[in-house]
Formats: sequence, structure tokens, C-alpha cells
Amino acid sequence: MARPKGTHAGGVSMAEMVRTALAELGRNAKPTPIQEYIKTKFDKDVSKIIISNYKSNMKKKGKRRGRPPGSGKKPAVAAASAGGKGLRFEDLAAVRGLVGRLGASQLHQLVDVLA
Repeated sequence: MARPKGTHAGGVSMAEMVRTALAELGRNAKPTPIQEYIKTKFDKDVSKIIISNYKSNMKKKGKRRGRPPGSGKKPAVAAASAGGKGLRFEDLAAVRGLVGRLGASQLHQLVDVLA
């Protein structure tokens, strides 16, 4: 039976060896100490280029693409409490109507006068 891709006689993949070395030596370890660690622990020669590639790929996988969660522009609408306080959807619709009718700068001046 053929062994799975990336595994060696010991049953440990090169990626797993690099992960183990990084866990032991720290995320900022250079390829040379990682290479020496793998040689002593797993008795396997892995080139520095391969170690560097695995480190780079592991670093990329840790980062997510796109916007961070919760960074979208959502209106801050508080649920109306029992006392009738809080912002409701109807309030936002009314403000939007005023902005359309008066313009943002005039509405801002109106709010300053009323505040």
C-alpha cells in the first residue's frame, strides 16, 4: 500500500515536523535552528527552502482575507425600551427623509439649534 502524500517512513509529514519545531522554538525561529531541530528529533534532513516555504504558508493560513467581522457600516439602532426611549427604524427613516429634503449641512445646523 502506498503511503499518503507528504508523509515519511516515521509517519510524520514535513509540515508537521516544521509545526512541531515552531511550537518548540517559537514562531520567529529561523530556518537553520528549525533544520537542526528536525534533524535531531526526527532524523530527517529538510532543506531550509522547504522550511521557509512551510513557515510562509502557515503564516498565510493564519490570516483571513477581507474585512474583519463587525466592521460593516450598520446603523446603531437600539431597541426601544418600555419607556419609549431608544432609536427605532422609523426615526432613521425620518432622518433620511430630512437629509434628502434639507441636505446634510442644513440638517446638522438644525440639530445644533435644537440641541
